[in-house]
Amino acid sequence: MKYEVIDKQFSKLLQDIRRCFAKSNQSIWDKRNKLKIVSDEVFKEKLIIKSFKVPHLINKIAYTFLRDSKAKRSYDNSLEILEFVPKPIGYTEFFRFGLLYDSYFVSQKYNYDFTIREPLTQENFPDKKEIFKAFAQFTYTLHQKGVEHLDYSPGNILIKVLDDNSYEFKIIDVNRMKFKTFTKHECLENFAKLWSNDEDLKLIISEYVKLIDMECKEALEIVRLASQKHKDKKNFKKKWFKYLKRNKITDTDIEKKKVLLSHISVVIMAKNAAPTISETLDALKSFDEVIIYLNNSTDKTKEIAQSYPNVKIIEGDFLGFGPTKNEASKYAKHDWILSLDSDEILNPALINEMMALDFKDSTKLYKLKRNNYFLGHKTQHINSIVRMYHKKYTSFDDSMVHEKVIIPKNTKVLTLKHSFKHLYILTVNQTLHKIIHYTDLGSHDKKTCFFIVVIAKSIFAFFKTYILQGNISKGWIGYVLAVNSANKRHYKYLKQYINCLEEKKKI
Repeated sequence: MKYEVIDKQFSKLLQDIRRCFAKSNQSIWDKRNKLKIVSDEVFKEKLIIKSFKVPHLINKIAYTFLRDSKAKRSYDNSLEILEFVPKPIGYTEFFRFGLLYDSYFVSQKYNYDFTIREPLTQENFPDKKEIFKAFAQFTYTLHQKGVEHLDYSPGNILIKVLDDNSYEFKIIDVNRMKFKTFTKHECLENFAKLWSNDEDLKLIISEYVKLIDMECKEALEIVRLASQKHKDKKNFKKKWFKYLKRNKITDTDIEKKKVLLSHISVVIMAKNAAPTISETLDALKSFDEVIIYLNNSTDKTKEIAQSYPNVKIIEGDFLGFGPTKNEASKYAKHDWILSLDSDEILNPALINEMMALDFKDSTKLYKLKRNNYFLGHKTQHINSIVRMYHKKYTSFDDSMVHEKVIIPKNTKVLTLKHSFKHLYILTVNQTLHKIIHYTDLGSHDKKTCFFIVVIAKSIFAFFKTYILQGNISKGWIGYVLAVNSANKRHYKYLKQYINCLEEKKKI
């Protein structure tokens, strides 16, 4: 791990950034890169963490040996232009096998009122002319300071209305920048990515040319040519990607997805799931029914779930994992059940795959691949489990813990190609609570009368997790994961051994 920080008091946050990012449920952008809001415990202020997409192999090599990572460039560039950006806090880089893996950039949350996109796209936006005038002056100041933002697009230009009704501008997404002396032509070409109409563009440029001493007509022609070139390039890419994806269902048409998924009810059992339930439900907006079965939840899980229109909340007792899931499925209006936990998040590719399935055969079962995350880190172990079934054909078994869908004889079980995300453990304290809860259930009415079993099960659990599943390659997180696995086995069978001793005392 490598990190830099503007103030040493933020060091703990930068060192623990994976866990902080995974724990936050305030997502504000979730595409190629991800943005989340976190609250700093030291300074009691809101911060933005930007998680950059893990690069492919060639870029891993490039970012390790040839050029700085996007996170480091975001931080370094921000330090160069502090007056124009939200306050930078620091960045963190993680490496795997000597190459850059994931990276994060942290900045102060800037409480802006709107971006330049709104006045550019809304015809009757208030005070539009004054905003464009101020924007032209801001851009001129940037250029005079030798700053070229290579993605100077509407969403990256934030605007705040000050008390005197003037406007303050900030730029974001600053990993792609150049610092140089501009020609007038280059200054004008920097407006190319605004995608503005001719009238708005004329308002902006007419103000800008006053500052650079140039004819408005000539300047407008330069900007229009650069803008058209940019639009042609973007439209070509859109057509190309549309061609490549012509047989795929996009993620934008939610209503169309709801029709294709209208025969499936998602059923979730939840208790005190506030840290993860938002991310889980955000991924399920394409389903017309999501059943949340709450059992004695004391946090804000219920309040969060109530804000989703496709969610139906049922409250009841915990009967054991298998029986409780069967009880919850009774409230589903559809016969096909997709069973999820409150810390599991479907990805769009998996949902698209589900939409293409033929559910006419109620005797088919579907296995889903699960990527497990421990303390914010992806583990090596990916397990496939039956999670989609027809409730009139089968159900979960009656196990108190480690429940499974019953697979009748000669049943066809299909494994879907894409996986989903399981936020297995977010904090160390959660690990300890789960060990107590699961080992209590796993030792209920069971006994082991040979202490060697306790030892053997614990050792093998560590060996399996650390060596056989390959988590030895995960560094410290792999070791902690293996110890956690060994502890679960140890206390489960220790409790069963104590059950045996207590039974012998009664004889």
